[in-house]
Amino acid sequence: MKPATRKRAWNNSAFAYQSKFDVVQTDNAAPVKESDIANDEETFEKNKITHNNPQTSKTISISSKSNSNWIDKFEPRTCEEVAVHPKKLSELKDWLLHCEAVHKQHPAQICLLTGPSGSGKTAAVRALARAHKYELQEWINPVDRDMINTLGDQTSSYTGSQIDFFKSFLFRSSRYKSLLGSQKRLVLVEDFPNMLLSSIDVFESILDEFSKYGKAPLLFIVADSKSRSLNISYNLFTEELKNKYHINHISFNPIAVTLLQKAMKRFCALMREQQFADTYKVPTENVIDSIVFAAQGDIRNALINLHFASLKGAGALPTERVEACEVKGKSKKKLSTLKTIRRDESVTMLHALGRVFNPKRLPGGTFTHIPEDISDSFATEPKRFIDLIHANYVAHFKEIEHVVEAANSLSIADNIITEYREESLSLTALNIAVRSIMQANESPVSAWLPIRAPKRSQLDLCKTQKISGVSNSLYATDYRSYVQIINRSTKN
Repeated sequence: MKPATRKRAWNNSAFAYQSKFDVVQTDNAAPVKESDIANDEETFEKNKITHNNPQTSKTISISSKSNSNWIDKFEPRTCEEVAVHPKKLSELKDWLLHCEAVHKQHPAQICLLTGPSGSGKTAAVRALARAHKYELQEWINPVDRDMINTLGDQTSSYTGSQIDFFKSFLFRSSRYKSLLGSQKRLVLVEDFPNMLLSSIDVFESILDEFSKYGKAPLLFIVADSKSRSLNISYNLFTEELKNKYHINHISFNPIAVTLLQKAMKRFCALMREQQFADTYKVPTENVIDSIVFAAQGDIRNALINLHFASLKGAGALPTERVEACEVKGKSKKKLSTLKTIRRDESVTMLHALGRVFNPKRLPGGTFTHIPEDISDSFATEPKRFIDLIHANYVAHFKEIEHVVEAANSLSIADNIITEYREESLSLTALNIAVRSIMQANESPVSAWLPIRAPKRSQLDLCKTQKISGVSNSLYATDYRSYVQIINRSTKN
């Protein structure tokens, strides 16, 4: 019988055609021969033998050390090394202890950690998680990729949604832990998906699902921003949302000068160690003080400037003298700051109001804080800043003549800001209000005066509409006053 000559290719294994190395050939590449693959194997074996040589291994270790992330070497390992105020650190620690106490009944606890850039938020979380045996599950925004689906001769592609990936991450990371690890889990979100910033309803639905099915605490870290439109903590985490899901809000302040100086001493001590001796040289005390002064509470900015100032072979950072304030019983201290590498100062609302109500002047009579700089910091919300000035400026004046001058200027600012045809006039009105208060208040009251929120007059107007038979003037003069007297006597 004649043997069959037909090739039966359909029953061959799919792995029978794969070579020992996966070769990717492009249009411009030459065909790869088997002899070239054999030469690659010989070269690989030679490299293995060469790596066993002590001289070669020494070179590899030095290069790997130089290519490593240098900023991770200075990361605090314990809670004592974290340059954060102990009170704020204890608030975060108490929240973690609360999560452990109610883990069986309410495991999906949520916390919002806010603060300016470089205030030690992430470092504090990592140090406390390490101390309390928590395993951090951090969300990192994935890169958009085209998902290819091949079915027969037809090929279709689609891009995965970051919202779906984020939901899956929160569900999986909180419910399922590693097979090799036995630590508790803490879900950390610092890099928000871009789609969430414009859709608050979607974010609320995600939190709703997590509060029902989550099995681990969730921590959001948000950096403060000057602009209200870019402030994630204001746009996403509204008061209604925080009350609905019982979100604990912890706010960090800029790092104090004393804590920043203590951290700089620790950085300099690390630079003196043997592993950094070939790379760094500790700068002078004057340069370190200039770095601390220029950082303005930003420890990340201070560490980066210290890195550039300590590199061997690098030039000295340029500094400049700044005016020092007089201290009673002490001489003036010579202060200097970095001339070029300086952190942009971010002023909070209360801090700026303090500069307006208690203006400081230099010996020449000029203001220490320029009014234009204060008004530029709040160009996105001028109406709110002027309303706060209206509600608090009278208590900071000693003379009634100065109050009259300030009130006239504030009236001009109110007339300008109500001009609906020119939006650019709002910044002019804010500048007039800030400068007039600072200029008119020649002798501010030296007392602790807390900032009070402006009264909402529209709420009172709504009450008058509900009361029939009471005019606006009668409500303001008689009705409201007698109601307050009656309520006060009832309480007594």
